[in-house]
Amino acid sequence: MKIIRFIVVLAVALSILFGSFYLKFFSSISSNINAYIVQIGIYKQEENANEMIKKLTDLQQPNYRYQKDNNFVVIAGVFLNEEEAKKMGNVISEKGITCVVKQVNFTSDFKEVIEQQNYEAIIKELSS
Repeated sequence: MKIIRFIVVLAVALSILFGSFYLKFFSSISSNINAYIVQIGIYKQEENANEMIKKLTDLQQPNYRYQKDNNFVVIAGVFLNEEEAKKMGNVISEKGITCVVKQVNFTSDFKEVIEQQNYEAIIKELSS
């Protein structure tokens, strides 16, 4: 009887130990979320990106620019919902500007930043 009790206690102790180990090391792994960017263009020359920014501003459309890999990227928005991104893309296309909706991945802890439309942080993340 003592052996069975010892085995049960040992099994419970090992379960708690391995459960704690699992939580400590695997719960910190963040998952990814999909976001959708309305991308207007990628330009080698900054002046071309600036011209597009001016066109978008004149059309009263949101616009953001960042630099990545020696290119200047112009976007109109970042959304968690693909349909919202497509709606914005359609509005811009109807005004004569070509754009694409691209899917990008962010860590799940970045979801709130996108929901709050914090473009300073979004641009910083996209630039890296």
